[in-house]
Amino acid sequence: MLVAEGETDIVIFQAIADHLSTEQRVIILTPLAPQKDATSTGYPPHGFGEVKNWCVANKNKIQMLIDFSGATGLLIQMDTDIALQVNRGCTQTPRQCCADTLNAAFASLGEPERCHYILPTENTETWLLASHANYSPIDTLLQKVNDFESIINSDQDLIALGHPSKKIKTGRRKLTKEPKKYKAYGQQLVRELPLAKRRCQELHRLCDILVSS
Repeated sequence: MLVAEGETDIVIFQAIADHLSTEQRVIILTPLAPQKDATSTGYPPHGFGEVKNWCVANKNKIQMLIDFSGATGLLIQMDTDIALQVNRGCTQTPRQCCADTLNAAFASLGEPERCHYILPTENTETWLLASHANYSPIDTLLQKVNDFESIINSDQDLIALGHPSKKIKTGRRKLTKEPKKYKAYGQQLVRELPLAKRRCQELHRLCDILVSS
């Protein structure tokens, strides 16, 4: 089962699950939130606030939801680019700030039983960036970047690599997030999954959870 920030995140998670499935073991991801709109084929708007609110509303039902569905566990996805928005004053890593926020929402000291926080730094788009085999960024000291989770504004890097974008009021360009395009991005990610896993620790962790749960 999966609670995610939005439809494009669900598309990426599903591509990974399908890729890691085998004839003997099919990995099924059932989105709990957001859920498909009954009047359309898409998902309603969702975000980090809705993820947090869902956790608060369902904190006493998690184990029941897992048992009732026959699932092995629940994934909670939240991008860490909003770490200070959900946890003002936090001085730890963005991932830990978001993990603390989810712990508070669940009234728990850590991940609830059979529940896994998936907290990409700074977002799932970082995983897409890491799947570009010919992209080798350098830091301010002109050193090669091996840990893509240290990259800030990965969306802008994707735009520079040719991903579609649109201009916003500030004059900057914003990555266009269309589910149909993300299906293609998901296929690129799984084609380069070993490379992307080496570059992104949280992606590596997700894959380990999916194959071992």
